[in-house]
Amino acid sequence: MNPPHPPIRAAKTRRKVALAGVLGIAVLLGGIELYFGSRIFPGVMADGVAVGRMTVEEAAAQIAAQGRLTNRSLVAVQAGGRTYQLSAAELGWRADAMATAQAAFRIGREGGLADSLRERWAAWRQGVNVPVSGVVEKAVLYRRLERLNLALKQPPKNAEVEFKNGRFVVTPDTPGRRFNVERAAASFLADPSTATLELPMEEVAASVQASEYEARAAEANALLRPITLNYTQPGGALKTYTLRPEQVAGLMVLKKEGLEANPAAVRKLLRQVAKAYDQEAVNAHYVWGTSSSLPATLAFTVVGEKPGWKLDLKAAEEALVPLLWQPDARTLDLPVVTVEPTLKAADLPEPSQLVLLSSATTTFKGSSAERIHNVRTAASRLDGYIIAPGETFSFNQVVGDIAPETGFKEGLVISGGRTVPGVGGGVCQVSTTTFRALYKTGLPVVERNPHAYRVHWYDPIIGFDAAVYQPYLDLRMKNDTPSPLLLRTYYDPDKVSLTVSVWGLPIGRTVTISDPVILSRTPHPPAKYIEDDSLRPGVRKQVDWAADGYSVRLSRTITDASGTRTEVLSTRYRPWQAVYLVGPSQAHPGR
Repeated sequence: MNPPHPPIRAAKTRRKVALAGVLGIAVLLGGIELYFGSRIFPGVMADGVAVGRMTVEEAAAQIAAQGRLTNRSLVAVQAGGRTYQLSAAELGWRADAMATAQAAFRIGREGGLADSLRERWAAWRQGVNVPVSGVVEKAVLYRRLERLNLALKQPPKNAEVEFKNGRFVVTPDTPGRRFNVERAAASFLADPSTATLELPMEEVAASVQASEYEARAAEANALLRPITLNYTQPGGALKTYTLRPEQVAGLMVLKKEGLEANPAAVRKLLRQVAKAYDQEAVNAHYVWGTSSSLPATLAFTVVGEKPGWKLDLKAAEEALVPLLWQPDARTLDLPVVTVEPTLKAADLPEPSQLVLLSSATTTFKGSSAERIHNVRTAASRLDGYIIAPGETFSFNQVVGDIAPETGFKEGLVISGGRTVPGVGGGVCQVSTTTFRALYKTGLPVVERNPHAYRVHWYDPIIGFDAAVYQPYLDLRMKNDTPSPLLLRTYYDPDKVSLTVSVWGLPIGRTVTISDPVILSRTPHPPAKYIEDDSLRPGVRKQVDWAADGYSVRLSRTITDASGTRTEVLSTRYRPWQAVYLVGPSQAHPGR
Protein backbone atom coordinates (compact mmCIF):
# COMPACT_ATOMS: atom_id res chain seq x y z
CA MET A 1 0.00 0.00 0.00
CA ASN A 2 1.37 3.39 -0.89
CA PRO A 3 1.65 6.21 1.87
CA PRO A 4 -0.55 9.41 1.66
CA HIS A 5 0.60 12.19 -0.51
CA PRO A 6 2.37 14.85 1.70
CA PRO A 7 0.52 17.99 0.39
CA ILE A 8 -2.86 16.55 1.22
CA ARG A 9 -1.75 15.81 4.80
CA ALA A 10 -0.53 19.43 5.27
CA ALA A 11 -3.83 20.89 4.08
CA LYS A 12 -5.76 18.86 6.56
CA THR A 13 -3.48 20.04 9.32
CA ARG A 14 -4.05 23.69 8.42
CA ARG A 15 -7.81 23.20 8.44
CA LYS A 16 -7.63 21.71 11.88
CA VAL A 17 -5.54 24.58 13.16
CA ALA A 18 -7.90 27.15 11.64
CA LEU A 19 -10.89 25.42 13.10
CA ALA A 20 -9.23 25.30 16.45
CA GLY A 21 -8.47 29.03 16.19
CA VAL A 22 -12.04 29.87 15.30
CA LEU A 23 -13.28 27.75 18.12
CA GLY A 24 -10.85 29.45 20.44
CA ILE A 25 -11.96 32.88 19.40
CA ALA A 26 -15.58 31.86 19.75
CA VAL A 27 -14.89 30.53 23.18
CA LEU A 28 -13.02 33.73 24.07
CA LEU A 29 -15.76 35.96 22.74
CA GLY A 30 -18.37 33.88 24.43
CA GLY A 31 -16.49 34.19 27.65
CA ILE A 32 -16.14 37.93 27.23
CA GLU A 33 -19.85 38.23 26.37
CA LEU A 34 -20.73 36.14 29.36
CA TYR A 35 -18.50 38.15 31.67
CA PHE A 36 -19.70 41.52 30.36
CA GLY A 37 -23.33 40.48 30.04
CA SER A 38 -24.14 42.64 33.08
CA ARG A 39 -21.08 44.88 33.03
CA ILE A 40 -19.95 47.93 31.12
CA PHE A 41 -17.27 47.29 28.53
CA PRO A 42 -13.68 48.39 29.23
CA GLY A 43 -12.64 51.87 28.21
CA VAL A 44 -16.07 53.39 28.76
CA MET A 45 -16.23 56.53 30.89
CA ALA A 46 -19.30 58.39 32.10
CA ASP A 47 -19.14 62.05 33.10
CA GLY A 48 -15.33 61.64 33.19
CA VAL A 49 -15.47 58.64 35.53
CA ALA A 50 -14.04 55.24 34.40
CA VAL A 51 -16.87 52.76 34.72
CA GLY A 52 -15.57 49.86 32.57
CA ARG A 53 -16.07 46.38 34.02
CA MET A 54 -18.68 47.78 36.49
CA THR A 55 -22.30 46.82 36.79
CA VAL A 56 -24.85 49.54 36.14
CA GLU A 57 -25.51 49.93 39.86
CA GLU A 58 -21.77 50.15 40.65
CA ALA A 59 -21.28 52.67 37.86
CA ALA A 60 -24.19 54.83 39.06
CA ALA A 61 -22.74 54.94 42.56
CA GLN A 62 -19.28 55.80 41.20
CA ILE A 63 -20.68 58.56 38.96
CA ALA A 64 -22.66 60.06 41.83
CA ALA A 65 -19.56 60.02 44.02
CA GLN A 66 -16.93 61.24 41.55
CA GLY A 67 -18.79 62.75 38.60
CA ARG A 68 -19.34 66.37 37.67
CA LEU A 69 -23.12 66.14 37.48
CA THR A 70 -23.71 69.87 37.86
CA ASN A 71 -21.11 71.02 35.37
CA ARG A 72 -23.35 70.93 32.33
CA SER A 73 -22.84 73.88 29.98
CA LEU A 74 -25.41 76.71 29.81
CA VAL A 75 -28.35 76.63 27.43
CA ALA A 76 -28.63 79.60 25.06
CA VAL A 77 -32.33 80.50 24.97
CA GLN A 78 -33.12 82.70 21.97
CA ALA A 79 -36.18 84.93 22.25
CA GLY A 80 -37.16 88.17 20.58
CA GLY A 81 -33.78 88.72 18.95
CA ARG A 82 -31.89 88.30 22.21
CA THR A 83 -30.05 85.37 23.77
CA TYR A 84 -30.38 84.45 27.43
CA GLN A 85 -27.80 82.12 28.96
CA LEU A 86 -29.65 79.87 31.39
CA SER A 87 -28.39 76.92 33.35
CA ALA A 88 -29.99 73.61 32.52
CA ALA A 89 -31.17 73.45 36.13
CA GLU A 90 -33.15 76.66 35.60
CA LEU A 91 -34.98 74.85 32.81
CA GLY A 92 -35.86 71.97 35.10
CA TRP A 93 -33.05 69.64 33.99
CA ARG A 94 -31.67 67.45 36.77
CA ALA A 95 -28.66 65.10 36.37
CA ASP A 96 -29.46 61.40 36.80
CA ALA A 97 -26.50 59.13 37.73
CA MET A 98 -28.48 55.94 37.04
CA ALA A 99 -29.58 57.14 33.60
CA THR A 100 -25.95 58.06 32.83
CA ALA A 101 -24.74 54.60 33.93
CA GLN A 102 -27.39 52.98 31.76
CA ALA A 103 -26.21 55.03 28.78
CA ALA A 104 -22.64 53.81 29.44
CA PHE A 105 -23.90 50.23 29.58
CA ARG A 106 -25.45 50.60 26.13
CA ILE A 107 -22.02 51.32 24.52
CA GLY A 108 -21.15 48.29 22.34
CA ARG A 109 -24.60 46.82 22.61
CA GLU A 110 -26.63 48.72 20.03
CA GLY A 111 -26.78 48.26 16.26
CA GLY A 112 -25.60 45.19 14.36
CA LEU A 113 -22.77 42.86 15.38
CA ALA A 114 -20.17 44.73 13.36
CA ASP A 115 -21.22 48.11 14.80
CA SER A 116 -21.23 46.84 18.36
CA LEU A 117 -17.80 45.25 17.94
CA ARG A 118 -16.40 48.48 16.51
CA GLU A 119 -17.78 50.42 19.52
CA ARG A 120 -16.19 47.95 21.93
CA TRP A 121 -12.88 48.07 20.08
CA ALA A 122 -12.90 51.88 20.03
CA ALA A 123 -13.69 51.99 23.74
CA TRP A 124 -10.86 49.57 24.51
CA ARG A 125 -8.30 51.31 22.29
CA GLN A 126 -9.25 55.01 22.62
CA GLY A 127 -11.81 55.29 25.42
CA VAL A 128 -15.37 56.60 25.12
CA ASN A 129 -16.90 59.24 27.43
CA VAL A 130 -20.67 59.20 27.84
CA PRO A 131 -22.19 62.62 28.60
CA VAL A 132 -24.37 63.15 31.61
CA SER A 133 -27.98 62.05 31.22
CA GLY A 134 -30.80 63.71 33.12
CA VAL A 135 -34.51 64.21 33.58
CA VAL A 136 -36.57 67.38 33.11
CA GLU A 137 -39.16 68.59 35.62
CA LYS A 138 -41.91 69.96 33.40
CA ALA A 139 -43.32 72.34 36.01
CA VAL A 140 -39.94 74.03 36.49
CA LEU A 141 -39.35 74.23 32.73
CA TYR A 142 -42.76 75.80 32.06
CA ARG A 143 -42.40 78.28 34.93
CA ARG A 144 -39.00 79.52 33.71
CA LEU A 145 -40.11 79.86 30.11
CA GLU A 146 -43.30 81.61 31.20
CA ARG A 147 -41.22 84.10 33.21
CA LEU A 148 -39.33 84.93 30.04
CA ASN A 149 -42.60 85.25 28.16
CA LEU A 150 -44.02 87.61 30.77
CA ALA A 151 -40.88 89.75 30.71
CA LEU A 152 -40.70 89.99 26.95
CA LYS A 153 -44.26 89.89 25.71
CA GLN A 154 -45.97 93.12 24.75
CA PRO A 155 -49.73 93.54 24.71
CA PRO A 156 -51.26 94.90 21.55
CA LYS A 157 -52.45 98.48 21.62
CA ASN A 158 -55.95 98.97 20.36
CA ALA A 159 -56.89 101.76 18.07
CA GLU A 160 -58.32 104.70 20.00
CA VAL A 161 -60.31 107.79 19.25
CA GLU A 162 -59.06 111.08 20.65
CA PHE A 163 -60.40 114.59 20.40
CA LYS A 164 -57.63 116.86 19.13
CA ASN A 165 -57.78 120.33 17.69
CA GLY A 166 -61.54 120.26 17.46
CA ARG A 167 -61.81 116.91 15.67
CA PHE A 168 -62.09 113.22 16.48
CA VAL A 169 -58.84 111.53 15.42
CA VAL A 170 -58.19 107.78 15.27
CA THR A 171 -54.82 106.65 16.59
CA PRO A 172 -53.68 103.44 14.84
CA ASP A 173 -53.54 100.07 16.51
CA THR A 174 -50.20 98.41 17.26
CA PRO A 175 -49.74 94.63 17.28
CA GLY A 176 -48.26 92.98 20.33
CA ARG A 177 -46.09 89.92 20.74
CA ARG A 178 -46.03 86.80 22.84
CA PHE A 179 -43.81 83.73 23.00
CA ASN A 180 -44.89 80.14 22.47
CA VAL A 181 -43.93 78.43 25.70
CA GLU A 182 -45.56 75.16 24.64
CA ARG A 183 -43.39 74.76 21.55
CA ALA A 184 -40.18 75.68 23.34
CA ALA A 185 -40.93 73.29 26.20
CA ALA A 186 -41.73 70.45 23.80
CA SER A 187 -38.43 71.04 21.99
CA PHE A 188 -36.41 70.92 25.19
CA LEU A 189 -38.21 67.83 26.46
CA ALA A 190 -37.45 66.09 23.17
CA ASP A 191 -33.72 66.92 23.42
CA PRO A 192 -32.68 68.02 26.93
CA SER A 193 -29.00 67.90 25.93
CA THR A 194 -29.37 70.74 23.44
CA ALA A 195 -27.11 73.75 23.86
CA THR A 196 -29.56 76.15 22.20
CA LEU A 197 -33.31 76.56 22.60
CA GLU A 198 -35.60 78.85 20.64
CA LEU A 199 -38.59 80.51 22.34
CA PRO A 200 -40.69 81.23 19.23
CA MET A 201 -42.23 84.70 18.98
CA GLU A 202 -45.79 85.21 17.72
CA GLU A 203 -47.56 88.42 16.76
CA VAL A 204 -50.76 89.31 18.60
CA ALA A 205 -53.20 91.43 16.66
CA ALA A 206 -55.07 94.26 18.39
CA SER A 207 -58.69 93.50 19.14
CA VAL A 208 -59.73 96.92 17.87
CA GLN A 209 -58.42 97.93 14.47
CA ALA A 210 -58.15 101.52 13.27
CA SER A 211 -60.30 100.69 10.26
CA GLU A 212 -63.20 99.92 12.59
CA TYR A 213 -63.25 103.50 13.91
CA GLU A 214 -62.53 105.59 10.84
CA ALA A 215 -66.15 105.73 9.70
CA ARG A 216 -67.39 106.44 13.24
CA ALA A 217 -64.95 109.32 13.67
CA ALA A 218 -66.07 110.88 10.39
CA GLU A 219 -69.70 110.49 11.43
CA ALA A 220 -69.04 112.13 14.81
CA ASN A 221 -67.08 115.01 13.28
CA ALA A 222 -70.08 115.81 11.09
CA LEU A 223 -72.16 116.30 14.25
CA LEU A 224 -69.85 118.81 15.92
CA ARG A 225 -71.40 122.29 16.05
CA PRO A 226 -72.40 124.82 18.71
CA ILE A 227 -75.72 124.14 20.44
CA THR A 228 -77.58 126.85 22.37
CA LEU A 229 -79.69 125.77 25.34
CA ASN A 230 -82.54 128.19 26.08
CA TYR A 231 -83.54 128.40 29.73
CA THR A 232 -86.74 130.44 30.05
CA GLN A 233 -87.62 131.37 33.61
CA PRO A 234 -91.26 131.69 34.67
CA GLY A 235 -92.17 135.26 33.87
CA GLY A 236 -90.33 135.37 30.56
CA ALA A 237 -86.66 135.98 31.44
CA LEU A 238 -84.49 134.07 28.96
CA LYS A 239 -81.08 132.68 29.84
CA THR A 240 -78.88 130.96 27.27
CA TYR A 241 -76.16 128.37 27.73
CA THR A 242 -74.15 127.75 24.57
CA LEU A 243 -72.24 124.51 24.11
CA ARG A 244 -69.02 124.75 22.13
CA PRO A 245 -68.27 121.96 19.61
CA GLU A 246 -65.74 120.39 21.98
CA GLN A 247 -68.41 120.28 24.69
CA VAL A 248 -70.76 118.56 22.26
CA ALA A 249 -67.98 116.06 21.56
CA GLY A 250 -67.79 115.29 25.27
CA LEU A 251 -71.42 114.19 25.23
CA MET A 252 -70.70 111.43 22.70
CA VAL A 253 -69.13 107.98 22.95
CA LEU A 254 -67.64 106.38 19.85
CA LYS A 255 -67.96 102.60 19.68
CA LYS A 256 -67.35 100.13 16.89
CA GLU A 257 -71.07 99.51 16.72
CA GLY A 258 -71.93 103.19 16.40
CA LEU A 259 -72.25 106.49 18.24
CA GLU A 260 -73.86 106.67 21.67
CA ALA A 261 -74.59 109.44 24.12
CA ASN A 262 -72.56 109.60 27.32
CA PRO A 263 -75.32 109.68 29.96
CA ALA A 264 -73.00 110.71 32.78
CA ALA A 265 -71.60 113.64 30.77
CA VAL A 266 -75.09 114.73 29.66
CA ARG A 267 -76.36 114.72 33.24
CA LYS A 268 -73.30 116.55 34.52
CA LEU A 269 -73.79 119.26 31.90
CA LEU A 270 -77.47 119.67 32.73
CA ARG A 271 -76.68 119.87 36.45
CA GLN A 272 -74.28 122.71 35.66
CA VAL A 273 -77.02 124.52 33.75
CA ALA A 274 -79.43 123.94 36.63
CA LYS A 275 -76.90 125.24 39.15
CA ALA A 276 -76.45 128.39 37.08
CA TYR A 277 -80.12 129.22 36.52
CA ASP A 278 -82.34 127.34 38.98
CA GLN A 279 -83.96 129.46 41.67
CA GLU A 280 -85.01 127.89 44.95
CA ALA A 281 -88.44 128.66 46.26
CA VAL A 282 -88.47 130.88 49.34
CA ASN A 283 -90.76 129.79 52.12
CA ALA A 284 -92.74 132.30 54.06
CA HIS A 285 -90.78 133.18 57.17
CA TYR A 286 -90.43 135.58 60.04
CA VAL A 287 -88.01 138.47 60.27
CA TRP A 288 -87.24 140.70 63.20
CA GLY A 289 -85.42 143.89 63.92
CA THR A 290 -81.83 144.13 65.06
CA SER A 291 -81.03 144.44 68.72
CA SER A 292 -78.27 143.55 71.11
CA SER A 293 -80.80 142.11 73.53
CA LEU A 294 -82.32 138.64 73.63
CA PRO A 295 -84.75 137.77 70.81
CA ALA A 296 -87.62 137.54 73.29
CA THR A 297 -87.83 141.33 73.20
CA LEU A 298 -88.02 141.56 69.41
CA ALA A 299 -91.17 141.85 67.28
CA PHE A 300 -91.66 139.39 64.44
CA THR A 301 -92.88 140.17 60.93
CA VAL A 302 -94.05 137.69 58.29
CA VAL A 303 -92.38 137.77 54.88
CA GLY A 304 -94.42 136.10 52.15
CA GLU A 305 -93.28 133.14 50.13
CA LYS A 306 -91.80 133.26 46.63
CA PRO A 307 -92.06 130.47 44.09
CA GLY A 308 -88.90 129.18 42.46
CA TRP A 309 -88.10 127.24 39.33
CA LYS A 310 -85.83 124.44 38.29
CA LEU A 311 -84.72 122.54 35.25
CA ASP A 312 -86.55 119.26 34.72
CA LEU A 313 -83.39 117.18 34.45
CA LYS A 314 -85.02 113.98 33.20
CA ALA A 315 -87.06 115.72 30.50
CA ALA A 316 -84.05 117.84 29.50
CA GLU A 317 -81.91 114.72 29.04
CA GLU A 318 -84.62 113.07 26.95
CA ALA A 319 -84.73 116.16 24.72
CA LEU A 320 -80.99 116.81 24.41
CA VAL A 321 -79.80 113.30 23.52
CA PRO A 322 -81.84 112.93 20.28
CA LEU A 323 -80.84 116.44 19.24
CA LEU A 324 -77.14 115.44 19.29
CA TRP A 325 -77.67 113.27 16.20
CA GLN A 326 -79.35 116.05 14.19
CA PRO A 327 -76.50 118.09 12.64
CA ASP A 328 -78.80 120.94 11.61
CA ALA A 329 -80.37 121.32 15.08
CA ARG A 330 -78.55 124.08 16.96
CA THR A 331 -80.99 125.22 19.66
CA LEU A 332 -82.98 123.50 22.39
CA ASP A 333 -85.66 124.97 24.63
CA LEU A 334 -85.09 123.40 28.03
CA PRO A 335 -88.05 122.25 30.14
CA VAL A 336 -88.28 124.48 33.24
CA VAL A 337 -90.85 123.82 35.97
CA THR A 338 -92.14 126.00 38.81
CA VAL A 339 -91.26 125.04 42.38
CA GLU A 340 -93.86 125.95 44.95
CA PRO A 341 -92.84 126.92 48.49
CA THR A 342 -93.57 124.35 51.19
CA LEU A 343 -94.53 127.06 53.70
CA LYS A 344 -96.81 129.90 52.73
CA ALA A 345 -97.73 133.02 54.65
CA ALA A 346 -101.18 131.60 55.22
CA ASP A 347 -99.56 128.65 57.02
CA LEU A 348 -97.78 130.85 59.56
CA PRO A 349 -99.42 132.15 62.73
CA GLU A 350 -99.79 135.88 63.13
CA PRO A 351 -96.63 137.25 64.75
CA SER A 352 -98.67 138.66 67.64
CA GLN A 353 -99.82 135.14 68.50
CA LEU A 354 -96.32 133.71 68.87
CA VAL A 355 -95.20 132.84 72.38
CA LEU A 356 -91.93 131.54 73.75
CA LEU A 357 -92.48 127.81 74.27
CA SER A 358 -89.03 126.93 75.62
CA SER A 359 -85.38 127.93 75.56
CA ALA A 360 -82.00 126.54 76.56
CA THR A 361 -78.67 128.22 77.20
CA THR A 362 -75.17 126.73 77.36
CA THR A 363 -71.90 128.51 78.03
CA PHE A 364 -68.51 127.78 76.53
CA LYS A 365 -66.20 130.39 78.00
CA GLY A 366 -62.59 129.37 77.49
CA SER A 367 -63.21 127.93 74.04
CA SER A 368 -60.71 128.62 71.30
CA ALA A 369 -61.47 131.29 68.72
CA GLU A 370 -62.00 128.54 66.13
CA ARG A 371 -64.52 126.74 68.33
CA ILE A 372 -66.46 129.95 68.99
CA HIS A 373 -66.46 130.67 65.24
CA ASN A 374 -67.94 127.24 64.51
CA VAL A 375 -70.60 127.66 67.21
CA ARG A 376 -71.70 130.97 65.75
CA THR A 377 -71.62 129.66 62.16
CA ALA A 378 -73.79 126.63 62.93
CA ALA A 379 -76.17 128.70 65.08
CA SER A 380 -76.66 131.20 62.25
CA ARG A 381 -77.86 128.37 59.98
CA LEU A 382 -80.56 127.48 62.51
CA ASP A 383 -81.70 131.00 63.27
CA GLY A 384 -85.16 131.56 61.79
CA TYR A 385 -85.72 127.97 60.72
CA ILE A 386 -89.37 126.91 60.85
CA ILE A 387 -90.26 123.30 61.68
CA ALA A 388 -93.52 122.54 59.90
CA PRO A 389 -96.23 120.48 61.61
CA GLY A 390 -95.41 116.77 61.26
CA GLU A 391 -91.87 117.51 60.05
CA THR A 392 -88.95 115.56 61.49
CA PHE A 393 -86.31 118.20 62.17
CA SER A 394 -82.78 117.14 61.13
CA PHE A 395 -79.95 119.17 62.60
CA ASN A 396 -77.47 118.05 59.93
CA GLN A 397 -79.86 118.87 57.11
CA VAL A 398 -80.58 122.38 58.38
CA VAL A 399 -76.95 123.23 59.17
CA GLY A 400 -75.73 121.76 55.88
CA ASP A 401 -72.28 120.46 55.07
CA ILE A 402 -69.70 121.09 57.77
CA ALA A 403 -66.58 121.83 55.74
CA PRO A 404 -64.02 124.60 55.20
CA GLU A 405 -65.83 125.50 51.97
CA THR A 406 -69.00 126.24 53.93
CA GLY A 407 -67.34 128.48 56.49
CA PHE A 408 -66.24 126.11 59.26
CA LYS A 409 -62.82 125.96 60.88
CA GLU A 410 -60.77 123.21 62.50
CA GLY A 411 -61.36 122.51 66.18
CA LEU A 412 -61.35 119.49 68.48
CA VAL A 413 -63.76 116.65 67.73
CA ILE A 414 -64.23 113.13 69.10
CA SER A 415 -63.30 110.62 66.41
CA GLY A 416 -61.94 107.08 66.47
CA GLY A 417 -61.77 106.92 70.25
CA ARG A 418 -59.67 110.08 70.56
CA THR A 419 -60.14 113.80 70.84
CA VAL A 420 -58.49 115.06 67.67
CA PRO A 421 -58.44 118.18 65.50
CA GLY A 422 -61.28 118.18 62.99
CA VAL A 423 -63.34 120.62 60.94
CA GLY A 424 -66.41 121.79 62.82
CA GLY A 425 -65.20 121.34 66.39
CA GLY A 426 -67.81 123.12 68.55
CA VAL A 427 -70.87 122.34 66.42
CA CYS A 428 -72.00 119.91 69.13
CA GLN A 429 -72.42 122.93 71.42
CA VAL A 430 -75.19 124.03 69.06
CA SER A 431 -76.75 120.57 68.67
CA THR A 432 -76.76 120.09 72.46
CA THR A 433 -78.38 123.48 73.10
CA THR A 434 -80.95 122.84 70.35
CA PHE A 435 -81.71 119.40 71.76
CA ARG A 436 -82.36 120.80 75.21
CA ALA A 437 -84.71 123.49 73.86
CA LEU A 438 -86.71 121.03 71.74
CA TYR A 439 -86.73 118.44 74.54
CA LYS A 440 -88.21 121.03 76.87
CA THR A 441 -90.92 121.67 74.27
CA GLY A 442 -91.89 118.02 74.54
CA LEU A 443 -91.07 117.02 70.97
CA PRO A 444 -90.56 113.28 70.43
CA VAL A 445 -86.93 112.23 70.06
CA VAL A 446 -86.29 110.41 66.76
CA GLU A 447 -82.48 110.29 67.00
CA ARG A 448 -80.18 111.48 69.74
CA ASN A 449 -76.61 110.35 70.38
CA PRO A 450 -74.66 111.24 73.53
CA HIS A 451 -70.95 112.00 73.39
CA ALA A 452 -68.49 109.19 73.97
CA TYR A 453 -67.40 110.77 77.26
CA ARG A 454 -68.59 113.53 79.55
CA VAL A 455 -67.74 116.91 78.01
CA HIS A 456 -67.34 119.76 80.48
CA TRP A 457 -68.78 122.34 78.06
CA TYR A 458 -72.25 120.90 78.73
CA ASP A 459 -72.04 120.90 82.54
CA PRO A 460 -73.52 121.25 85.04
CA ILE A 461 -76.38 119.16 83.61
CA ILE A 462 -74.86 115.75 82.98
CA GLY A 463 -76.48 113.35 80.52
CA PHE A 464 -78.33 116.07 78.60
CA ASP A 465 -76.21 116.44 75.44
CA ALA A 466 -76.53 115.55 71.75
CA ALA A 467 -73.55 114.72 69.55
CA VAL A 468 -73.57 115.13 65.78
CA TYR A 469 -70.96 113.83 63.35
CA GLN A 470 -71.74 113.95 59.64
CA PRO A 471 -72.87 111.82 57.98
CA TYR A 472 -73.24 109.25 60.76
CA LEU A 473 -74.69 110.95 63.85
CA ASP A 474 -77.62 113.35 63.65
CA LEU A 475 -80.12 115.03 65.97
CA ARG A 476 -83.69 114.46 64.79
CA MET A 477 -86.91 115.42 66.57
CA LYS A 478 -90.47 115.51 65.28
CA ASN A 479 -92.85 118.45 65.49
CA ASP A 480 -95.94 116.68 66.83
CA THR A 481 -97.81 119.95 67.37
CA PRO A 482 -100.49 121.22 64.95
CA SER A 483 -98.63 124.46 64.15
CA PRO A 484 -95.19 125.58 62.91
CA LEU A 485 -92.34 126.08 65.38
CA LEU A 486 -89.80 128.88 64.95
CA LEU A 487 -86.18 128.43 66.08
CA ARG A 488 -84.20 131.45 67.20
CA THR A 489 -80.53 131.47 68.20
CA TYR A 490 -78.66 134.12 70.13
CA TYR A 491 -74.94 134.36 70.89
CA ASP A 492 -73.96 136.48 73.91
CA PRO A 493 -70.34 137.59 73.47
CA ASP A 494 -70.07 138.86 77.04
CA LYS A 495 -71.10 135.60 78.65
CA VAL A 496 -69.80 133.48 75.75
CA SER A 497 -73.10 131.64 75.72
CA LEU A 498 -75.60 130.36 73.18
CA THR A 499 -79.37 130.47 73.61
CA VAL A 500 -81.77 128.50 71.41
CA SER A 501 -85.44 129.41 71.79
CA VAL A 502 -88.57 127.77 70.37
CA TRP A 503 -91.53 129.97 69.39
CA GLY A 504 -95.02 129.00 68.32
CA LEU A 505 -98.69 129.04 69.20
CA PRO A 506 -99.60 127.92 72.70
CA ILE A 507 -99.77 124.13 72.60
CA GLY A 508 -101.37 123.42 75.96
CA ARG A 509 -98.44 121.36 77.09
CA THR A 510 -96.24 121.56 80.18
CA VAL A 511 -92.91 119.80 80.38
CA THR A 512 -90.93 119.21 83.56
CA ILE A 513 -87.32 118.02 83.38
CA SER A 514 -85.93 116.09 86.36
CA ASP A 515 -82.46 116.48 87.76
CA PRO A 516 -80.03 113.90 86.40
CA VAL A 517 -79.47 110.79 88.50
CA ILE A 518 -76.01 109.22 88.41
CA LEU A 519 -76.53 105.46 88.48
CA SER A 520 -72.84 104.50 88.42
CA ARG A 521 -69.43 106.05 88.08
CA THR A 522 -66.25 104.46 86.70
CA PRO A 523 -62.89 106.12 87.42
CA HIS A 524 -60.89 107.13 84.38
CA PRO A 525 -57.88 104.97 83.41
CA PRO A 526 -54.31 106.07 84.14
CA ALA A 527 -52.79 108.55 81.73
CA LYS A 528 -51.24 107.23 78.55
CA TYR A 529 -47.85 108.50 77.38
CA ILE A 530 -46.85 108.26 73.75
CA GLU A 531 -43.29 108.92 72.67
CA ASP A 532 -43.13 111.50 69.90
CA ASP A 533 -39.80 112.07 68.19
CA SER A 534 -41.03 115.40 66.84
CA LEU A 535 -40.96 116.86 70.38
CA ARG A 536 -37.80 118.03 72.07
CA PRO A 537 -36.46 115.89 74.93
CA GLY A 538 -38.29 116.72 78.14
CA VAL A 539 -41.31 118.30 76.43
CA ARG A 540 -44.77 116.98 77.29
CA LYS A 541 -47.93 117.88 75.35
CA GLN A 542 -51.44 116.87 76.47
CA VAL A 543 -53.70 115.85 73.57
CA ASP A 544 -56.59 114.21 75.45
CA TRP A 545 -58.13 114.82 78.85
CA ALA A 546 -59.31 112.40 81.52
CA ALA A 547 -63.00 111.94 82.28
CA ASP A 548 -64.73 109.43 84.52
CA GLY A 549 -67.33 107.12 83.05
CA TYR A 550 -70.98 107.53 84.07
CA SER A 551 -74.34 105.91 83.70
CA VAL A 552 -76.92 108.70 83.96
CA ARG A 553 -80.69 108.91 83.81
CA LEU A 554 -82.99 111.90 83.65
CA SER A 555 -86.65 112.11 82.73
CA ARG A 556 -89.26 114.52 81.51
CA THR A 557 -92.92 114.59 82.49
CA ILE A 558 -95.29 115.84 79.80
CA THR A 559 -98.82 116.95 80.61
CA ASP A 560 -101.25 117.83 77.83
CA ALA A 561 -104.80 117.09 76.71
CA SER A 562 -104.00 113.39 76.39
CA GLY A 563 -102.88 113.11 80.00
CA THR A 564 -99.55 112.86 81.80
CA ARG A 565 -96.64 110.66 80.74
CA THR A 566 -93.03 110.29 81.81
CA GLU A 567 -90.18 109.55 79.43
CA VAL A 568 -86.68 108.46 80.46
CA LEU A 569 -83.47 109.67 78.81
CA SER A 570 -80.58 107.29 79.51
CA THR A 571 -76.95 108.11 78.84
CA ARG A 572 -73.77 106.10 79.25
CA TYR A 573 -70.35 107.80 79.09
CA ARG A 574 -67.16 105.80 78.71
CA PRO A 575 -64.24 106.37 81.08
CA TRP A 576 -61.66 108.41 79.19
CA GLN A 577 -57.93 108.54 79.79
CA ALA A 578 -55.62 111.49 79.47
CA VAL A 579 -53.10 111.16 76.65
CA TYR A 580 -49.73 112.92 76.52
CA LEU A 581 -47.18 113.18 73.75
CA VAL A 582 -43.71 113.28 75.28
CA GLY A 583 -40.20 113.83 74.07
CA PRO A 584 -37.92 110.77 73.83
CA SER A 585 -36.29 111.24 77.24
CA GLN A 586 -39.61 111.17 79.11
CA ALA A 587 -41.51 108.47 77.28
CA HIS A 588 -42.88 107.04 80.53
CA PRO A 589 -42.41 109.61 83.33
CA GLY A 590 -44.77 107.77 85.63
CA ARG A 591 -42.62 104.63 85.76
